[in-house]
Amino acid sequence: MAIRMRDYHWEKDFESVRKFLADIFRIRKAYTNWIPSELENLKFGPGGTEYRDEEDEYLKIWEAFDEAQQITLRIIAVSYTKPSGGCWLSVHPNYTSVAREIVLWMWNRVKEMKGGKVEEVNMKFVVDDDDEDLILLLSDLGFQKGEIEGDKQVRPIDLPVPTYSLPEGYIIRNAVIEKDFLKYREVQMTVFPHIVSMSMEQLQLFSTASFYQEDLDIVAVDPDGKFAAFCTARIDPLSKIAELEPVGTYPDHRKLGLARAVICESLERLEKYRPSAVVILGAAPTDGARRLYESMGFVNEGTRHYWFQLV
Repeated sequence: MAIRMRDYHWEKDFESVRKFLADIFRIRKAYTNWIPSELENLKFGPGGTEYRDEEDEYLKIWEAFDEAQQITLRIIAVSYTKPSGGCWLSVHPNYTSVAREIVLWMWNRVKEMKGGKVEEVNMKFVVDDDDEDLILLLSDLGFQKGEIEGDKQVRPIDLPVPTYSLPEGYIIRNAVIEKDFLKYREVQMTVFPHIVSMSMEQLQLFSTASFYQEDLDIVAVDPDGKFAAFCTARIDPLSKIAELEPVGTYPDHRKLGLARAVICESLERLEKYRPSAVVILGAAPTDGARRLYESMGFVNEGTRHYWFQLV
């Protein structure tokens, strides 16, 4: 058996890579590996720049290959390497011995993408603090532990949904992208500044993602009709992993219980989709956020940090 790497093409390979990610999550239940909605978000996420076809080049599929019969046996890993140095690696638990080879390939790939530039690139991976194998590998290759990426908040799926109350005059509903675009962008931009680049076209594309359901795109609306808080529950149709992303409250409306309200409403509406897991990945690692999530039944399963090396 040989290991070979090949290019990724979104239209051809998305479903097979999504299945690979879902399969290894069922085996390992770890978040160092991408969950399917994180992969799909590369193309359909409403923030940042529009995805271009040439960005398929950043993704690579690693396969076990039978040379004698000239057939592919299975996907064993997926790597993501950006010119900026941002990296992600998902490896099947039965093939962790190839991780070193892949990381070294990614390191050389970052150098290649620099071209003739002299400036160093900060190559970095997002790693679970409890992923001892990957941490050992990266440490051995000279990577260092950097800043925190966020918490892994995971909620047991059999817990009842807590109750919530709203201040007088506020209501909860789902957003309707076609008519709510400006209010939707405004409230998210106050929490996540990069959302300033969100366009109507990007948001419409976002609404076509397989993880998106309009009734799970929750907003709290103030007495004047402005959006005061938001929580989108994304549910992957294959793995049934539900990710609450994004979640936030307009600064002028904080400490009113609105974050609790939109999250609880999302959890209640999620029940009919029968999720296999409910997670908030990269959750704010602050005392206030941790108290909020704990009060709603989430368990903080640890943090994720960046591991970096200048290349």
